[in-house]
Amino acid sequence: MRLEFQTKAKNLLILQDKLKSARVLPLVITSLDELEDKTQEVLEKIKILDSKRFIIRSSSKSEDSTKNSNAGAFLSLANISNDKEELLKALKEVGNSMPSTKDEILIQPMLEDIKICGVAFSVDKDNFAPYYCLSYDKSGSNSSITDGSSNNAYVYFHYRDYLEFKDHHNQQIITMIKELEKLFDCNLLDVEFAFATYKGKSELFCLQVRPLVMQNKINLFKALPKESLERFYKRFISLQEKRPRILGDKALFGVMPDWNPAEIIGLKPKRLALSLYKEIITDNIWAYQRNNYGYRDLRSHPLIHSFLGIPYVDVRLSFNSFIPKKLDEKIAKKLINFYLDKLDKNHELHDKVEFDIVFSCYDFNTPHKLKTLLKEGFNENEIKRLEFSLLELTNDIIDSKKGLYLKDIEKSKKLKQSYEDIISSDFSLIDKIYWFLEECKRYGTLPFAGVARAGFVAMQMLNSLVEINFFTKEEKNAFLNSLETVSKSLSFKINSLNEDNKQEFLETFGHLRAGTYNILSPRYDENFKAYFDIKNHRQEENLKSDFILNDDKKEKLQVILKEHGLNINTDEFFSFLKNAIEGRELVKFDFTKLLSKSISMIEELGKYYKIDKEDMAHLDIKSILNLYSSLYSQNPREQFLEEIKRHKKEYELTLALKLPSLLNKADQIFAFSSSSVIPNFITQKRINAKTAKENDTDLEGKIILIYAADPGYDYLFTKNIAGFITCYGGANSHMAIRASELAMPAVIGVGEVAFAEYLKASRLIIDCESEQIICL
Repeated sequence: MRLEFQTKAKNLLILQDKLKSARVLPLVITSLDELEDKTQEVLEKIKILDSKRFIIRSSSKSEDSTKNSNAGAFLSLANISNDKEELLKALKEVGNSMPSTKDEILIQPMLEDIKICGVAFSVDKDNFAPYYCLSYDKSGSNSSITDGSSNNAYVYFHYRDYLEFKDHHNQQIITMIKELEKLFDCNLLDVEFAFATYKGKSELFCLQVRPLVMQNKINLFKALPKESLERFYKRFISLQEKRPRILGDKALFGVMPDWNPAEIIGLKPKRLALSLYKEIITDNIWAYQRNNYGYRDLRSHPLIHSFLGIPYVDVRLSFNSFIPKKLDEKIAKKLINFYLDKLDKNHELHDKVEFDIVFSCYDFNTPHKLKTLLKEGFNENEIKRLEFSLLELTNDIIDSKKGLYLKDIEKSKKLKQSYEDIISSDFSLIDKIYWFLEECKRYGTLPFAGVARAGFVAMQMLNSLVEINFFTKEEKNAFLNSLETVSKSLSFKINSLNEDNKQEFLETFGHLRAGTYNILSPRYDENFKAYFDIKNHRQEENLKSDFILNDDKKEKLQVILKEHGLNINTDEFFSFLKNAIEGRELVKFDFTKLLSKSISMIEELGKYYKIDKEDMAHLDIKSILNLYSSLYSQNPREQFLEEIKRHKKEYELTLALKLPSLLNKADQIFAFSSSSVIPNFITQKRINAKTAKENDTDLEGKIILIYAADPGYDYLFTKNIAGFITCYGGANSHMAIRASELAMPAVIGVGEVAFAEYLKASRLIIDCESEQIICL
């Protein structure tokens, strides 16, 4: 017989003699009315529970419906003693927190020795994707998951049709949920549970069950067929096999390493954004230019794999691409396996591989850092050969006359003329899109990939001067603040915006978007008011400062450069740092102008074919580019619409899919625990402020929550915000750097689970010094 959902208390009451896979604690149900009329009878009922401590919870009729849960709206009090006065006081407090004196008050014994306590959903609570979603901790708290106070939450996702389990506790919880689904004939459940001791016996307890709120949510319950995951499983297994010119015994895949798709295009990008990113950078360009800069030749290998729509970096391939081409093959293989093993054992490093795992260039602290390899099975000779190969590669990069990055910066200067030539041509829209992207690759992303590598080497060398105590952090920051970067110029121009200079500003910066590859994200010049409010902007002084190195320091650095075998003098060294760091931003800024214009023209092409941009976002860029050299019998509009329809269906699958940030085992495709995430805290400040989302109109004085650390979010710095938090992004991401420059408290890359919680909070404390975020 199917059970009907009632109140929290009555749901537990009817389960007491029916639920077999878990236990429901004995309970008493009362109300303020009953307590008023029959105080002694209520106390006698509670006495029969035979407990020294109680938990007293609300059970209002306005809670736990499919339309509105009101979860946490009313009072619950734990650890109440059986003292009459304390008990009556607690009962009245809980009763008075609810709207009606007839609302139920639920009393149960307090569990002892709580081993695990948490919440489980029978589907994803936001889109009903077919996963059992478990969240719990092992601190002994009975509320840390529900109130968000847990510092070590364990999160587990299990595809509903997958029958294998590695953890006995997870299996017990899911067995209980399945039984509850049958009893209530409902597969959209929210269940609170605990593994604890009662009357000397340790077992699983069902603490609450209610239906999930369903209104105004997308329903993806049937969007993820098992066959798709099985095909993915087979593909993952096949990708473990060796590929031409690739060293390393296993393949790992991550959403953050190297070119960092999660930050740049998002974890679940639509087809156009993903295909654009692959087309202009990660399919070919990345490997071509890395090889030019002295690393292994990995051309023909795409860096990013789209796993059912989620972009993953081939980490083994990435590690290969950081090996100097002249390093002995045996040492190279040993090194790559060391990198892979280290990441496999330390998943939290997946967004910091170039800082904490890989040796990709030589810096002033490299000899010291390489000594750690002695504990990892490397001998002195192998380490010396690695050191010399990194030194030779780095010398080639930083050469003051022959450095490739200088040629790449020069090459990128052709972008402006290419842009003007295409704009003024009589080309068709399709032809213009084709040539914008071709020129973007040739004179934009190709040189950018090189200058970005030089920029990383520059920052690595600058940071190492702090590590060896040549510079203080303040001196390093003073040097960075002396640079004339595009970001700094943009910030200055934004802070000086007024009606008189608005047009001039848009001529220079109007092509920027908050989502660089996203057709649905408007350019600055397409929706100025969404980004800027110029009413209160005033002319501000440029924050650029001079950096002067005294003669004594110059001489000391000259000695250090010579001792390390770096073939440049002090002046040339600082010239390299300046040119590489400034050049990286400038080339990126310049190539995004062509990219942004091509995206606008794709929107225009959609209008020509009467297809709105929301649909064009699901089109693969290759379908447009193919029209440049191929004429088909089918009208392009029909061809586009067929593809869009198919990709929209696939995107539903992508939205439903859950995968870990680092994929290292095939069975994670069906079930996994979320990887621990170590966010990057900027500054040492502490702030307490209300929260806002990026699209909110009132941002002043608030902590802003944004998904990515994308450069297009620079406009936030003009809103007088208190700070910000990003879901994705690493220590070297754009917004991390900008926050550091501006001494603005920020937390970069908190991860999906934590970010979802912060979105719910109306106020947060960010304590950067203790690296803590507190929901208020």
